[in-house]
Amino acid sequence: MIIYRYVLKEHIWPFFLGFLTLTFILIMNQIFILIWDIVGKGIKVSIVLLLLLLYLPSIIALTIPMGVMIASSMAFGRLSQDLEITALRASGVNPLKLNLLPIVFACALTLFMIWFNNHTLPESNHKLKNLMIDIAQKKPCFRMKALVILNDFEGYDMQVGYVDYKQSKIRKIKLFEKASSREIFAKEGCFYTDSSMITMILKDGEIHELLNTGRYRYLSFTEHRIYLPLNQEFIRKNRTYRGDRELSAHGLKEKISEIQKKETNKAYKKRKINSLLVEYHKKYSIPFACVVFVLLGCPLAIRVKRGGAGAGFGLGLLFFIFYYICLIGGENLGDRGIIAPWLSMWFPNIALLILSGWAMYQANK
Repeated sequence: MIIYRYVLKEHIWPFFLGFLTLTFILIMNQIFILIWDIVGKGIKVSIVLLLLLLYLPSIIALTIPMGVMIASSMAFGRLSQDLEITALRASGVNPLKLNLLPIVFACALTLFMIWFNNHTLPESNHKLKNLMIDIAQKKPCFRMKALVILNDFEGYDMQVGYVDYKQSKIRKIKLFEKASSREIFAKEGCFYTDSSMITMILKDGEIHELLNTGRYRYLSFTEHRIYLPLNQEFIRKNRTYRGDRELSAHGLKEKISEIQKKETNKAYKKRKINSLLVEYHKKYSIPFACVVFVLLGCPLAIRVKRGGAGAGFGLGLLFFIFYYICLIGGENLGDRGIIAPWLSMWFPNIALLILSGWAMYQANK
């Protein structure tokens, strides 16, 4: 039993090393995205940190299983390089049996991750969405980009030439009012927001309008105000409504049942159900990868004798990339109905299980 505990101990620090390394890589990627989209737009540092904190559970959901793969590869890679595997074979011990406690540890992690994906992750995603709604309300310019048409304001299409995110100011404004077909041009403008309304103040501009009589009207102004009421009912509904990634597996099943009962476009219904089923299977397939990676890492690391723990880390990272690509590609194919939703999420597990079976057979030989 001592040798089994020894092997499990060899998994602990590589697991945390892999988990922390991959989490750091993915969180840095998210930081670059936030820097591009948020930093420089007058958003407080505390809010940016809160956004990162709310993004973290979705990253952990991936990096814990991947950390298991790296731990298994590094641990058995080191044992193989130091000829401890050879010594065990000479003593009549099958090295694959040493994987017993790591498999038990992986099963425990699988159960934890299923709970995590059905409780912590949906709540974190829901809080993240609500925080983004708060930011959009307090910073009307938040989603604006220079020379890109924006239709966030009901009844208007807008294009601006320059955006000052910190002071909520805009320049070179082109505004099209859909109801009256009026076109409004202004040199600059700014926003003020209260609990019920967004006020847009335009300065030094012109209004062009074609009247029903066929006459053309032109007005110039030094200041023109447009009042845009906030749809409080929509905002409340948006806050309480939960998207696919804000639901537990039980919630996803209930939503699928609701959609199946509705009389809607068949193509839309099928695509929506596919998307929900993909999310449902993802909550179980990714946690189960903990077991798959342990089964795969042991025999592969035993066969790759050179390089030790370093080679094991590289091997684990390679399979992480493969799994991640399959996950992203499978999600897209499953949403579109090109392949069955369950297969889109379970395919990488199935492929790696087959590979692990082959590797075990070769290791036993």
